[in-house]
Amino acid sequence: MTGFFSQENNAVASWFLGPRAENGEFFQKFYKDIIEKQVKVRQDDYFPRDPVYITGDIKNSNEFKANMRSLNSQLDVISELLTKKTVPFWSPRYMAHMSMEASMPGNLGYMAALQYNQNNVAIEASPLTTWLEMYVGKKLCEMLGFYVQWNQNESIESIDDEVETLPEQLDKIRGWGHITCDGSVANLESICLSFEVELANGNRKKFKECSTWELLNLKPITVLDIPARLFNEYGISSQFLQDTLHEYSIQTVGKDYLEKLFNITESTVYFASATMHYSWPKGCAIVGIGSKNLIPVPVDDAARMDIDQLKESLKECVEKRQAVYAVVAIMGSTEHGACDPLGDIIELRKEFERDHGLSFVIHADAAWGGYFRSMLISPHLSSPKARRRPGLEEKGDSFVPLLALHPHTEKHLYSLKDCDSITVDPHKSGYVPYPAGSLCYRDQRMRYLITWTSPVINRTKEESIGIYGVEGSKPGAAAVATFLSQDAIGLHQKGYGLLLGQATFSCTKIYCHWATMSTKEDNFIVTPFNMLPAEKFGPSEVEDQKQEIRTLIVEKTNDQIVKSEKALELIKKLGSDLMINTFACNFKVDGKINEDVFEANYLNQRLYEKFSLTTSKGTNLDKPLILTSTQFKQKDYKHCLTNFKNRLGLKGDQDLYVLINVVMSPWVTEFEFLRELTATFKETLQEIVKLSVFRNKDEPDFHAFVMQGTDNLYLTHLPMFQMENHRRQVIITADLPINIKEQYLNARKANPSHVFYLGNQDEMKLDDIAYNGSSFKGVIYKDFDKDGKPIEFIKDFQVTNVRVLKKRHLATAFQDVNYPVDYMPFYIYGTKQELHIDHMLLKSPSIQLSADNVELILTSGELTSTQRENGVIVHFTEVREIALQPFPEIKPYPQTETTPPLTFFFQHDRTFQVELYNDPMPDPYQSGPGLDNFDKKNPIAKGTIKLPSKDKGCLYIDSYMVNKDPTAEKKVKHDKIVNRSKIIPLKRFYADKFDHKDELHWYEEKAE
Repeated sequence: MTGFFSQENNAVASWFLGPRAENGEFFQKFYKDIIEKQVKVRQDDYFPRDPVYITGDIKNSNEFKANMRSLNSQLDVISELLTKKTVPFWSPRYMAHMSMEASMPGNLGYMAALQYNQNNVAIEASPLTTWLEMYVGKKLCEMLGFYVQWNQNESIESIDDEVETLPEQLDKIRGWGHITCDGSVANLESICLSFEVELANGNRKKFKECSTWELLNLKPITVLDIPARLFNEYGISSQFLQDTLHEYSIQTVGKDYLEKLFNITESTVYFASATMHYSWPKGCAIVGIGSKNLIPVPVDDAARMDIDQLKESLKECVEKRQAVYAVVAIMGSTEHGACDPLGDIIELRKEFERDHGLSFVIHADAAWGGYFRSMLISPHLSSPKARRRPGLEEKGDSFVPLLALHPHTEKHLYSLKDCDSITVDPHKSGYVPYPAGSLCYRDQRMRYLITWTSPVINRTKEESIGIYGVEGSKPGAAAVATFLSQDAIGLHQKGYGLLLGQATFSCTKIYCHWATMSTKEDNFIVTPFNMLPAEKFGPSEVEDQKQEIRTLIVEKTNDQIVKSEKALELIKKLGSDLMINTFACNFKVDGKINEDVFEANYLNQRLYEKFSLTTSKGTNLDKPLILTSTQFKQKDYKHCLTNFKNRLGLKGDQDLYVLINVVMSPWVTEFEFLRELTATFKETLQEIVKLSVFRNKDEPDFHAFVMQGTDNLYLTHLPMFQMENHRRQVIITADLPINIKEQYLNARKANPSHVFYLGNQDEMKLDDIAYNGSSFKGVIYKDFDKDGKPIEFIKDFQVTNVRVLKKRHLATAFQDVNYPVDYMPFYIYGTKQELHIDHMLLKSPSIQLSADNVELILTSGELTSTQRENGVIVHFTEVREIALQPFPEIKPYPQTETTPPLTFFFQHDRTFQVELYNDPMPDPYQSGPGLDNFDKKNPIAKGTIKLPSKDKGCLYIDSYMVNKDPTAEKKVKHDKIVNRSKIIPLKRFYADKFDHKDELHWYEEKAE
């Protein structure tokens, strides 16, 4: 490859098998070498005179051959399925989670070590891989900026040499790290050790005179120094100290006992960014801190921890004399790559130690961001005789790292060196196979605070690593993979720094495509979570900057970008902190931007379904681009999310569903590949927007109403939360022609419990039906078939004298936040002779429950004729709606085949205690939220309601149609909305693939 990036690209190309297996010949050779060495050691090296156990006769036996045939068959099946039905992490088309193909050194290292199946729980089960794990831990500490003490000639090449161990330097804090199964375990481990570390102040005072508050706030280094000081000053050995304190340690007696003993009334707390990984609350729950005591710190509009909010929270802790275990800085959040202001947190700790005697451990969750610190490390020369190649001199190294790291990110990644502990995952940005997390300590002595020994795995003077941390058994292969990958690539600017820099360059270019994809003329909007710099100034400046990005970056090649000072200056200001693009889409209906968060969520969920692998049906060949998604919760993101929703044109406090692309591949921006991928996304977006418009455009349609009553006719609309045409709860009265009403009454008299429906015979908008004085051509249905098609009973008549009792919109903006807690609300309405009810739809999903001819018996108060005519609210006080939501799926048709479960409360002849209230919204056209918000202390009446018996009235129950998504069964093809095939769970898909019923097992024979 030639051009500006030629030398860098040539190096990166040697680290992977490649998107098209371009390095397949090397990979096959390396795999062959691994297996040949395994065969050789067993046949020729390790006691070659041992007997041969698997002889030629055995291999020629029927049993042996049968099992080999079975293995060969199953391996063929699984290998074929793996090629088609697994996630293609190797492809630049994959941009979902923090995953890519493992580096070739990492993959080969894992495969090589896997042949030996070493267990790093004990040195006797892993003599080499334990050493490699310790070595890898030191290298990671060094990359993160911790001081590490190396023994002379400590390297893999000199592992068998007599090594001169340098003297202990007790006055120098030394880093130590080890491999864990993943970042969650590393985070859990950091929580565990914080019980013992507690906190520190800088006051000098006799230990026995320290108050509980002062003991809780000892600095970590002070606590860690105690065993060494006791030995140096009093000769007390660490073993004696461990044995003596065992009965009093937190591991033995538990946190609650110590809190009670020391009269600690305020639970010690953890602080972490509101965007923390789920492993943090899970870890706090596991170790007994309690997730309630993990306090989320609000974030700013870039999803970084708000340092001022943290400061206020720490002040509250000082005022309450509440100790703090630790503050966790997220260095590359999983949902948007944001870096918390670690350097500012470190300075804040100094301030609180100095001014308030409050200290705490600082842990960096750099599971994603840790390896990015390699961008700050200059590569070393291999020997004094070596020199840098032309074009790769030190001064020429700055392009990729400086392009990749924002000044904010660079500053706070540099501050990792001042943390107490750090989580970093080799299986994320280290490109190492799963599982390979790691935890590094700035002071190696912290590992002793979470040390567990067993006589089976630990013996005196053995350097087992398994006694440290949470895990027991763990694969030595993970340590080998990490070692070989780091050794081959290098933890510096010309190694991982180069690889991550190129991937981040690709990520920023994709950000530019997302940011500029939509224009004012489009009926869709694509908005990245990370704001454009121009958004600080105004809409016109934003449009100008979008055009500038299109001209300078989107429409240019990599070479053209790096040769343009203006383009380079601009691209450095764009995108996220660390290689993750989060974005969301919205749509317009007739030029008006959709404001409903629920409908925007629907659009983004359909996009995710299209660009993800979430079912065993189909193959990865169906996915030209693979993304992932998440949901931003309003309670966590607060103003940050409100700002993002405003930029999308959305209103409301609902959580937001967003899309995520993570770019780990350095090759995405090569050729025209990126434009092809984003064009595919845009084309799909335009198709799905048609479905969103279909859902949200109020068009003439056929409507149906449940018919209630026999003296006066009341009609309750059949609503649908997910279709604008039907997205209203409507209750009306109307008149029928005398002959039509007589036919209806005769049918009801013959079958009083049967539900009849009134509909409009010609397509109409609901607004053209439901208004006072309306008239329309009607049709009565006696049922719907199993496919939802109405069955006509009477048609070709005019419905007249429509009067509206209730007409309330059901869009998300008009819904309540929560369901009713202590009751279930209904509208009650009718005449002196007949009363009917219809469940109030306050929040989605819900259930439509309607009954005519209910029996109301009042024990206090009254219900006037005006209140009956206009409708009031009745609460079923013994039914707690929130406890019943979501309701089981109950279809309303066909009536001969659908009945509610016997345990369901809404049944014929059931009686309920009720309270009646005036409607706080006397305007029948007033929508929510708050339709049921009023003083519940003063009902206008109390009593009971009895649902009709089957010979007196009908019940309508529907939790299916009211919540149904009609567009779930639709797709856009050739610019038209058509039906799509249903995705059916294939319960036995894989089982059938592997079930070879015609083959005999080795212990079977054909029956006569």
